[in-house]
Amino acid sequence: MEENKTHDAGESEENDESRRSFMQKGALASGAVALGIASTDSAVAQDGQRQVLVFTYDYYPGVNFRVTQPLQASTTVNVLRRPGGGTVPEISQPDDYNGYVINYQLGGDGQDQAGITTLLFTQDSLQTDTRYRLGSDAQVFSATLNLVSTTARRTN
Repeated sequence: MEENKTHDAGESEENDESRRSFMQKGALASGAVALGIASTDSAVAQDGQRQVLVFTYDYYPGVNFRVTQPLQASTTVNVLRRPGGGTVPEISQPDDYNGYVINYQLGGDGQDQAGITTLLFTQDSLQTDTRYRLGSDAQVFSATLNLVSTTARRTN
């Protein structure tokens, strides 16, 4: 009987050591992921790209757009809230965002271009009367507000 207790205690120590090792590896992996996310954000900022939010139905990847004017801060806050007025979990501080009216430039050159006017939001700032292009990768940012997150890069 004593033999079993000693054997069980040995297994318990091995299990504890295995759990500690697993937790350490998990903590290291989490740290690596966090560093990867941070480096992605700084890489985006370094190469002239900005993280932006657009409505899913107004997301045209790879299409040029022109920033026509900034939105008033109060309008930006109202648009980035729930229809009833509360905030969504993804945007606890809507006043941290800048809103812009943009115009997509679709097809043709000069006067022959068609345009779609919509809104775009970012925590960075964009220049008025400047052309940008949306990135080809997007992720759902807020299903409640119907927003996707992508990048925008200045083109001129």
